[in-house]
Amino acid sequence: MKNKIICLLLALIMALSVFALSACNQPEDPEDPEDPNGPSKPTGPTLSETWWEDITYPQTELRFKMTKNSNREELGSGCERYLAGTTADDGDIDVAVDERNEDALFNTNVTIKYDYYDDTSDYNWSKCIDVIYNEIQSGSSTTPDMYCNFLTDMLSTSLLGSFANLYSRERGDNFIDRYADGYMGELMESLTLSTEKIYVIASDYFLDLIRAFYVVPVGRQLYDSIAETMPGLEDYDENGKKDINDFFEEIWDLKWTYERLAQYSAKVYSNTSGLSTPNLGDTVGFALSSSSGLSASGMVYTSSVTVIHKEWNKDRNDYDYYYPKDGSEIVALTGALNTLFSSTGVISVIDREGQKWGSDSLQAIRAQFSEGKVLFGGVIMIGSLEYSQYQDMKDKGGFGVVPAPLFRATNPTTGEAEKYQTQIHPVGRAGGIAHTTKKFTQCTAFVQYQSTHSTDILNTYYNENLALDVTDGVDGNVEMLKYIRKNVRSCFDKVFEDSIGFFNVKGDSAAVANRWHNLISSARYKMTNMDQRYAELYSLKETYLTELVKEYDRLPN
Repeated sequence: MKNKIICLLLALIMALSVFALSACNQPEDPEDPEDPNGPSKPTGPTLSETWWEDITYPQTELRFKMTKNSNREELGSGCERYLAGTTADDGDIDVAVDERNEDALFNTNVTIKYDYYDDTSDYNWSKCIDVIYNEIQSGSSTTPDMYCNFLTDMLSTSLLGSFANLYSRERGDNFIDRYADGYMGELMESLTLSTEKIYVIASDYFLDLIRAFYVVPVGRQLYDSIAETMPGLEDYDENGKKDINDFFEEIWDLKWTYERLAQYSAKVYSNTSGLSTPNLGDTVGFALSSSSGLSASGMVYTSSVTVIHKEWNKDRNDYDYYYPKDGSEIVALTGALNTLFSSTGVISVIDREGQKWGSDSLQAIRAQFSEGKVLFGGVIMIGSLEYSQYQDMKDKGGFGVVPAPLFRATNPTTGEAEKYQTQIHPVGRAGGIAHTTKKFTQCTAFVQYQSTHSTDILNTYYNENLALDVTDGVDGNVEMLKYIRKNVRSCFDKVFEDSIGFFNVKGDSAAVANRWHNLISSARYKMTNMDQRYAELYSLKETYLTELVKEYDRLPN
């Protein structure tokens, strides 16, 4: 009896340890807390710390294919560097990647043959949906065992039945324990329409997901030049001089809103170009690109607006997915953006500003930001901080990184304070296992090892390279980056809005353009008829979503 009690206690301790690891890896206060009457989470495999010592399969070569497309304006792919380790420059992070990869090959008895799609627009974001599907359907002996690609492409091709269900153990042992430390469990659950099917792998191994967090860079020198005259900073002025540290204090107190952004922009604005219309030749407060979906996505999906609702239906024992009938939240958000982009010193740059400013709008904004002519350099992804323009600012007073402003300071329903959220843009890369592979077990072993042994790399990249190197010189950046990473909402709204558009584009040529962030972007953020557009599009988009759920139900387990 004594031995039985000891065994039970040990089992309880192990269970609590697994739960603690899982909880630590989840964002704080996820956007959709599960209904207490909702489905219980499956336990999945529970692995020992040395589970790979029990591997019995022979040495295996796996084919792993991915995009290395640089996505020119937005974010250079880190697949070669952070996953494969093939472009190492012997920096700390590259040494860590090499060591991790060598250990993975040794411990999992797997060798990897990495392959890449050509670095051309043919394989850019949203272009690999059919490419991956057709490769897998071909049944060729050269079909890859695993894929890494843009989130939208991975989700959309999973809806075609391309990937293996990570719940399935039909092909042998499944080593993936997605509640272990290193996996982004909440994100993986947001990329599915079933409680029994998950096809897309999100973990620390796919570092491009972290590199795709939305942020807003703020120029320290330009901020400090107007801080003394900014009202509202008195409560934070502890050193007798107002500076960017006071701005960070504002953020902790949930006062970084669209209204506050407009005040800062007006204060810093200077018509240095001599032209009557504000442009990138001036000194401006907030400049973002309206030539890509990135900026609009950052404004819409980091807000507290829920575009597609997900609610547990206890009668059906499943989730209901639907678009809100009145769209009041997105109408209100559009109104706030309309007001913001009508403010002094706030501009949305579309396409070319003229040869003087280089080629495309994001690149032009980045260049002007590095010259101290832009206070808030629009909505970007955190991986963009690796570009040279941001590195150059270290010698010009440095810069800070903050989340997108609050859409509203308090929740109108509960009256409680909102919280700052960022999101993972679907240009970030995630993984999947081809449903046709004969090496499913080996794939899961390799992914499990890499996902749970990437902590050091993530720490080196995020807390050292970004917090202490790129943004060096600005107090509070370390805490800010930790805060941002803790408050990443799932990208459920964005990826399913994308997939609904791409799935229906053959029958509805406007399906992609009618995504909410596209409508806002095409109006250059001054859209005054969103209520009318929402009413026009609601029933059609609701039909598309319903059809997509039915298609998902038909996918094999």
